[in-house]
Amino acid sequence: METRNEEQPLKIRSARAVIAAGFRLYMGNFRRIFRTTWLPALIGALVTALEYYLSIQSIPQLGNVAQAPMGENVAYFLVQSFVSLLNLIVTIVFLSYGFSMLSRHRAEEAIPYPARWLTPPDGRSLMRTTAAVIVWIVATCVAAIPPTAVIAIGLGAKSMTTIGAGLIIALVMGAFLLPLVYPSMRYVTTRDTRLFDLLGSGYRQGLRYWGYIFAVLFVILLIITVILVITMLPAIVLLIANTKAQTGAIMGDPLSMPSYMGWMSFVVFTLSGFIQAYVLLAVLFPAYYMAGSIEQQEIQRNEKTKNTLY
Repeated sequence: METRNEEQPLKIRSARAVIAAGFRLYMGNFRRIFRTTWLPALIGALVTALEYYLSIQSIPQLGNVAQAPMGENVAYFLVQSFVSLLNLIVTIVFLSYGFSMLSRHRAEEAIPYPARWLTPPDGRSLMRTTAAVIVWIVATCVAAIPPTAVIAIGLGAKSMTTIGAGLIIALVMGAFLLPLVYPSMRYVTTRDTRLFDLLGSGYRQGLRYWGYIFAVLFVILLIITVILVITMLPAIVLLIANTKAQTGAIMGDPLSMPSYMGWMSFVVFTLSGFIQAYVLLAVLFPAYYMAGSIEQQEIQRNEKTKNTLY
């Protein structure tokens, strides 16, 4: 059983200690986390399954887009766009639950046990999560403009060198987005930060610890990717099978899929999405301790600067 001192977020930790502390906090409080978040996780799983199902069913529509009536094409596009937007909204709500628990842990050094099974979202955490996601979407879109333009030029000119240059630019732009992780985590888990700090002083502080952030996130994503591949294997197999069957139907082949395949795929996608939600939620906890470690290092850095000046 870890002590309060080991749980506190404002403590300088190595990358390895950050990951261990984060996963330990997540697993040690999983019953409380599940009791708080099961409903948004279930809704998100259902919406994700519906999005996968519609994507598979729309393959024949995409193959015959020229022959299909304009109204039918527009209807497919609107339905899929609505489901994708709904998926984003549910994801933001689900993440806000995680950030709300981490905010309570920062203040009380403990994740509270919910009083009931239907826990409403915390308004403050929901607003801050929404704002942070919007900042990330805008920043990602801006960062994607240069590599997308270069790759498009390379595809038009059929130049592998230009395409390669575009991919390198994409990696560079992604590296510039990495320091945004630190101020984002601080913004959604504390009350004394402002939205403008994400792209201002917070970003500059994150830039100073770029290597530290990269090391922590690289190991976390490596672990999470392995777990996701294992837990999502049935859904991946069904997705490939459905995609091949629908693609073959476009070429005139018989669908050769049992009538119950659609519903079975939906159920498997839902179960997979539910598990996937909690696997991805685990990423927040090491990132939370990483932000706390950086914040504590910044506090000590500022104190040393003041002592030097005075």
